[in-house]
Amino acid sequence: MEYRFNYNSDTITEMLFQPKMLLSLAVAWLALVIIGSALTVSAANTSTFNETEGEASISETEQLARSANVAYNNETRSEQALANNTVTVFPERLVIPRIGIDLPVSNPQSRNIQVLDEELTKGAVRYPDSAKLGEKGGNVLLFGHSSRLPVVRNKFFKAFNGIETLNVGDVIQAYSGSDVYSYRVNRVYRASATDDRIALGVEGERLTLLTCDSFGKRSDRWVVEAEFFEKSS
Repeated sequence: MEYRFNYNSDTITEMLFQPKMLLSLAVAWLALVIIGSALTVSAANTSTFNETEGEASISETEQLARSANVAYNNETRSEQALANNTVTVFPERLVIPRIGIDLPVSNPQSRNIQVLDEELTKGAVRYPDSAKLGEKGGNVLLFGHSSRLPVVRNKFFKAFNGIETLNVGDVIQAYSGSDVYSYRVNRVYRASATDDRIALGVEGERLTLLTCDSFGKRSDRWVVEAEFFEKSS
């Protein structure tokens, strides 16, 4: 026996708009929406995990070097100084007579960018992996804020104002206790954020000053390089 079903368009429409059929279609649509949303969230979480995992593979020291545009070196300066049998000390005060700068210098051991930015509000900051005073073959790297605002809430936001006016031959003094390490300026220049990174290992004994908005923000800055010539007490 052969059965024939002859459905016309009116019959199909009537079937689709039955309450049970509408409920089934709504449930199916809702299920598709939930599955699609779950897949989207899963993909986003996977992307975030991969980015976080990649960032975690970079050491805090290297992250700081990248943000400050300083050459990264995984050998600490203290290890190099020990190998050279040199006695080194931390800078405690920075004096530049010609432009009236007289600042405390902090020497944080942390490489955390937020910690270092906080130190910048208290004076000049020695870059953690740079040389100490008296270290041969090293670069004492000091950061300091500069600002063109007429009024600032903290005087140290203008710590390095005026270093761009220094001339070759001007003297910079770094104090450690009663000892004075004197350096003579040999280069002043404006560096862009895309310039080559500043080297921590150099010939002789160098002191470098850099204006800094933030350790976490690469921007154009003024750089002053000076070479050691005298130690006195």
